[in-house]
Amino acid sequence: MTETRFRRLVLELGHGAADPATISAAASFARILGLDLFALFVEDEALLRVSDLPFTREISPVTFRWRPLQAGQLEIDLRATADRARRHLAAAARATGIRQSFQVYRGDPGSHVIETCVATDIVVVSPPRRVEGDTAHGYQVLRETARLSAASVLWLPPAAVPRSGPIVAVAADPDDPGLGVARRVADQTRERLVVLMPEAAIGDAVAVRPLRGESLQDLAATLDDVKERLIVMSRAGPLGDMGARVSVQRGVPVLVVE
Repeated sequence: MTETRFRRLVLELGHGAADPATISAAASFARILGLDLFALFVEDEALLRVSDLPFTREISPVTFRWRPLQAGQLEIDLRATADRARRHLAAAARATGIRQSFQVYRGDPGSHVIETCVATDIVVVSPPRRVEGDTAHGYQVLRETARLSAASVLWLPPAAVPRSGPIVAVAADPDDPGLGVARRVADQTRERLVVLMPEAAIGDAVAVRPLRGESLQDLAATLDDVKERLIVMSRAGPLGDMGARVSVQRGVPVLVVE
């Protein structure tokens, strides 16, 4: 079993995740996982180009009436949002004692995430707290980008707050790469490790709970009364392509490793 040693938690802040709660949650999990937190804010060039079109309109936050969308004002708003995100990131890093860095780019957010992330990174994907047209679209883009990047993915549920509880590993077999990561996280956090594995792959030497099926209902039935802190699985293992749905259903972060 080859276990990846992760170095950074990557948080893209240009799709509505620049609020203090999301940044604070990401910083907390960077501390739990023993990683640096790297935040990138991508000024979406496509959005800036759309603002140049004469028929583009926005709702004024003062008059609540439609007005032309001005590219200059949009750039000012983006810079202000990036500055706020930078301050929130610095505050979260001080509170958790982690190392952080922040970079602003301009271009296509998906392309920058793919170019930035490497195999030793974990990219954070969290639903926006305010569901609006641009944030919802940006979230969908980031979801698909995360699947295509070389990085592993940490799915954060809405309003994620770190809590105590067992670390759960959903493994295909004893050599599943997620199992080693889950064991290391359990050691770091001094939490109990709970291993779920298909019954046919268990063998005699591994103490696990048999996972009878690969649906959300099977997972819930197997976990039963476990109030887990984090679920770790590999992308190629059972439920590996359902990380986002598992995170929402269980209300906990789900780390899907390559």
